[in-house]
Amino acid sequence: MATYDVCVIGSGLVGASTANALVRQGAGRVLLLDRGNAGSGDSALTFGMVRRHYTNPVLIQLSMAGTEILANWDDEVGVGSGGYVPTGYLLPVPERLVAACQANVERQQGYGLDTRLLRPNEIADVEPLLSTEGVAAAAYEPGGGVCDGRLMIDSWLLDGLGRGLELRQHAPVSAITFNGDRATGVQLANGEHIEAGQVVVATGGWSPEVLAGIWAVPFNLVRIQVAVLRLPPGHVAPAAVTSDAVSNVVVRAAAGRDIWVVAYQSDTPVIGVRDDCQRPLLDGYEAAIRGPLTERFPSLATAPLVGGWGGAYDATPDWHPLVGRVPGTEALWICAGWSGHGLKSTPAIGRVMASLLTAETPAIDVSDLAPDRFARGFENPLAYGPGARA
Repeated sequence: MATYDVCVIGSGLVGASTANALVRQGAGRVLLLDRGNAGSGDSALTFGMVRRHYTNPVLIQLSMAGTEILANWDDEVGVGSGGYVPTGYLLPVPERLVAACQANVERQQGYGLDTRLLRPNEIADVEPLLSTEGVAAAAYEPGGGVCDGRLMIDSWLLDGLGRGLELRQHAPVSAITFNGDRATGVQLANGEHIEAGQVVVATGGWSPEVLAGIWAVPFNLVRIQVAVLRLPPGHVAPAAVTSDAVSNVVVRAAAGRDIWVVAYQSDTPVIGVRDDCQRPLLDGYEAAIRGPLTERFPSLATAPLVGGWGGAYDATPDWHPLVGRVPGTEALWICAGWSGHGLKSTPAIGRVMASLLTAETPAIDVSDLAPDRFARGFENPLAYGPGARA
């Protein structure tokens, strides 16, 4: 029977970052498991947005620290690339959200972030394609932009493997094993038992299945879709990544003449089991993006649809992730519920998780993300109400 100091389940952004940080911190023998190919889950479907605009200190600090690592990848990781491009990030808001947006901007400035509130007549300087109809103000951060989750995962794995990390793909976990309340390892679907001093569940939307019978993971699976439009030759692509809180459309430039578009829909279906989420775009989604695009980016609104995909947000009641020990257990950890927030924070959260597992004090206090917070009656406040903008 193989024995490890730490077994990390899930090789997406969170799992790969955590495993890499563990071997870098000398946490002993570390095993990273995935039921399929490394990084083939929802981390492969990310929109790729980098922003630090959050309500609460913990997500502000994690996203700032994560982006700093992205910006200095050669020094911080030394292998591959995070694909970070600072295009700028823009959050237009209606009049009813101006005060909340201003408070968020001031809070972020207090942590040293380069961000400011723009009035409508200033927006064209950073995004000339954007129509300001219905826009009362916009938060802007020049260092926001895009990065590439697949490159990040590959880079962490290459670096980790060179430092002794063991990776097993196509090795689905059927059960977490226990001695009393203490996790002692995992059993694979093929019947193999693996002993581990500590176990980390970093399986995103699949976490309720991994922890079935151990803990009822407090999140819903909410479908999210990304449409790919292709601009005709000569048409200008958007400059900044824009998340419009007025029309609820999110837009970024991608490779070549492609742009990616997300429409936040009030009637988004809730999914019971992650594997039930269909990958192709659902019927009607093209119509759902055309109206908001016409309102906010009229020059992009008629670009032909050439593709797209669907995935699932693992959304907790306060739309903040779960980071810490699984309640009622010892040596079993969860780091999930990151949808909408995780991409740019994962370089930092991996290091936080490594510190927690090695009994060191993390550089960032993540106690407000404790998995038992809802049972204690605590929820993180949201400036813009429930949703991925947090």
